[in-house]
Amino acid sequence: MIRLLSDTLATFNAAFAVLITLGGGLAGWRHMYEQGTAHGVLGIALGLVIGLAFAAAICGTLATLVLIENHLRNLLRMAERDRTGRRQ
Repeated sequence: MIRLLSDTLATFNAAFAVLITLGGGLAGWRHMYEQGTAHGVLGIALGLVIGLAFAAAICGTLATLVLIENHLRNLLRMAERDRTGRRQ
């Protein structure tokens, strides 16, 4: 059950990273549009970069924790396999 939750969290984390990045692009475009400037592409580019930075900070941290959990699970599986191999 915990493995299912961890895998689900990893999937949602990737989706949230994409949404945060695209949301940054949308926010940048809106900011430039509300100011009345014709630099919508610049607003989108800056928004995407800032959104990517936020996604990397937030979702990257969570992805690192999920990766650590996966490595620990694999180490435990290997230790159990070695322990059962020594008994025989």
